[in-house]
Amino acid sequence: MAGRIHILALAGLIWALSTAIPLVAAQGQSQPGSPDSDQPIDIDADNLEVRQNENLAIFSGNVVALQGRIQLRAEQLKVWYLPAAKGDSNKTAGPGGTIVRIDAIDKVFVSSATENAKGDMAIYEVAEQRLTLTGAVVLSRGEDVLRGNKLVMNLATGQSKISGGRVHGRFVPPKRTNSKPKR
Repeated sequence: MAGRIHILALAGLIWALSTAIPLVAAQGQSQPGSPDSDQPIDIDADNLEVRQNENLAIFSGNVVALQGRIQLRAEQLKVWYLPAAKGDSNKTAGPGGTIVRIDAIDKVFVSSATENAKGDMAIYEVAEQRLTLTGAVVLSRGEDVLRGNKLVMNLATGQSKISGGRVHGRFVPPKRTNSKPKR
């Protein structure tokens, strides 16, 4: 069946990627965590392949992952995991174990209620709490936009760096209202 596959699994996936969204993080003031991190995760894809001998699950074809108000879209999502020990019921696990690394590949787009991030590829290394977004990276919040070729973010410390060629930032001040009373 080439139809859509709907999976409720991989808790923590969207939390991991969604913490990369806040534009303030690119200014060195991360706000780790997500208010939606305790919500269930829905992943839709055209296909799912599980390679148990490689501890790898591959979602492919129009992948959409939702957790609360956080959405991740990509053409492919690869999830590497460690096998679960017998009796382990770890909820941040893949098909049987703890998630080690997540790759979102091709046309990566992550959004929350107020921010968006896009690039060609995103890699989240769980143990290092490091997220790397590469390839025409665009971060936006409202009218504020940051562009570069590579974003590396340490989710534990909130430190982030945009690099790779020229980096461009556009920061739009809030609209002023005329507070003078009319005569």
